[in-house]
Amino acid sequence: MSTLIVKEFINYKDFTLGMDQPPKDGNPVDYLKQRVYYNYNSKGFRDDEWPNDLSDAVWCIGDSFTSGVAQPQNETWPAKLKLEHGVKIINLGEDGCSNDTICLRALEVFEKYKPKNIVIMWSYLHRRRENGKNVHHSKESFGLEKDIENFHKNYNAANNLPTNIINLIVPTSESKHLKLEKILDYQILDYARDDYHFGTKTCSNIANQLQMHILTKSSK
Repeated sequence: MSTLIVKEFINYKDFTLGMDQPPKDGNPVDYLKQRVYYNYNSKGFRDDEWPNDLSDAVWCIGDSFTSGVAQPQNETWPAKLKLEHGVKIINLGEDGCSNDTICLRALEVFEKYKPKNIVIMWSYLHRRRENGKNVHHSKESFGLEKDIENFHKNYNAANNLPTNIINLIVPTSESKHLKLEKILDYQILDYARDDYHFGTKTCSNIANQLQMHILTKSSK
């Protein structure tokens, strides 16, 4: 089963997905002008259709913080990398994605397309892939030790690929237990409509750091 197709979201369109919340502060008229729409491509990802030439594309893999829940599509961090820095991107963010699936997706992307750069924003440690589906377990289901062990299994498999892997992780208190040197830090500057996911300033900040990291690696 390919991880590069999300069947339930192929060509899906929605203007809420239950996450387009009115802001706590601000002008409601401005809010209505900027309503969040969700348009998914023929692969089932919230992105444009893939170009024919993928040779220099940067593949962005993650969960809802990558697909951009509660924010316009052109304000996600992969979109900022494209629009503000001219980088060709493929957004493989999937809402609720587990690190098991994220790892499998990175492995499949490399096997099929051999990209020079893959950006992975790792998800919450307690999520798992079971029978081909992402499952939302509680933090108590396996315990922190097992969650960390599972994360390292996926992290090591992806980072052993012979290409440039740039790692980030969603904002979670669990990440402090990982003690990884290859995680790119970023600052949260604002939030999206749900007061939880990234806002446009945060996404621009992430894109700026990624661009510098990609350029540094490419020049070596």
